[in-house]
Amino acid sequence: MPRIDRPLDHAAGGLLLLLSAQALWPLQATGVVLIAFAAVQLLRGVQQGHAPAKRPWPWVLALGLPFLLLAVRVPFCDDPHAAWLIAERTVPLLLLPVLLLLAPPPPLPRQVPLDVFCLAALLLGLRGLLPTLVDRPGLIEDPRALREAFAAATGMHAVYASYHLFLAALIQTALLRRHRHALRIAFLLTCAVMGALLASRMPTLAFLVGFAMLLPRGARGAWRRLLLPVAGMLVLLLLTAPTLRGRWLEAFTTPADVPGTATTDTGERWALVHCGLDLLERNALTGLGPDRVRGAMDECLRGVAGGAYADGHHGPHDQLLLWWIGLGVPGAVAFVLLFAVPLRVAMRRKDALHAALLVFLALCCLTEDLLDRQWGVVLFALLNTWALAMPEAVAPEDAAP
Repeated sequence: MPRIDRPLDHAAGGLLLLLSAQALWPLQATGVVLIAFAAVQLLRGVQQGHAPAKRPWPWVLALGLPFLLLAVRVPFCDDPHAAWLIAERTVPLLLLPVLLLLAPPPPLPRQVPLDVFCLAALLLGLRGLLPTLVDRPGLIEDPRALREAFAAATGMHAVYASYHLFLAALIQTALLRRHRHALRIAFLLTCAVMGALLASRMPTLAFLVGFAMLLPRGARGAWRRLLLPVAGMLVLLLLTAPTLRGRWLEAFTTPADVPGTATTDTGERWALVHCGLDLLERNALTGLGPDRVRGAMDECLRGVAGGAYADGHHGPHDQLLLWWIGLGVPGAVAFVLLFAVPLRVAMRRKDALHAALLVFLALCCLTEDLLDRQWGVVLFALLNTWALAMPEAVAPEDAAP
């Protein structure tokens, strides 16, 4: 790792760490930091040239394709201004690959921004949950009220906070493969439990999938004796957390059908699936335009459950459906490439953490418009691109037998 001995290197490293801690800043502050980081990285690129021997243009194009498709579609939309605002939210998908893959990445060890990300996620969870539960302990049995109180305390929607917390837990799991330390186990369990208390079902399931991916194959002796109890505690905590327990039961007891009246959150999901698939059936090839998706969803929802869900802001709650309905087949292809290209790289490098992060985020995209908000798009673009830019050596337990 080269020594940081230039002012621009210091600035690039500091700004990257600020981006890694985006969970603690207002959305506007993250935008300012991103602009400053872009300016510094472009200057470093001019002065130092590109870092890799071969410029990874195919990676950059695959990762930036969603933004490019949205931007190209803007002039043909009914409301170009609204369409551009949608495209603008996906700018980090192109900008961060350009800044980290075509310019020299900041000279920091791979783990440092990940540690900052984990610390920020931990502080976010503590800031939102501790004061709330101390003042109103009864909220532990009322997931909706707890999530609303968390959002009011932190300014971040609870489901996006759960992404941060569970991703931090996955990062700590990966570190335990190399550095078995009681503090990291405590960090892992704390983040996972706080994520579970926020009662988002898909992030919880996606975390368990990612955690299973990170378990080393053929572990022996002390490592097996450490991991098995930790894994057992995690499964028990995540499946029996008070706020999650009712939501698990709700998912199994709500009929898998379009509701006739406003019912549970699960019933609302079935209504969104119904309208999303209906729009997809009619617009699968060319799409109806990114600016019209929510209006069309609202129109469909007026005929479901007495119009209870027609509030003007619902998307399909599925990132693949959102881009496919809005952009047609190119949008679906862009979604697949966004995850498939880096996942192929991660598997070729045997980078278990990168692969687990991608699988976690891809699964969460199936129940949330994750890449349609700055909280989600910066989260994905930063972690994914940093892992691509800074490959990790294969640990002995990850190597093929």
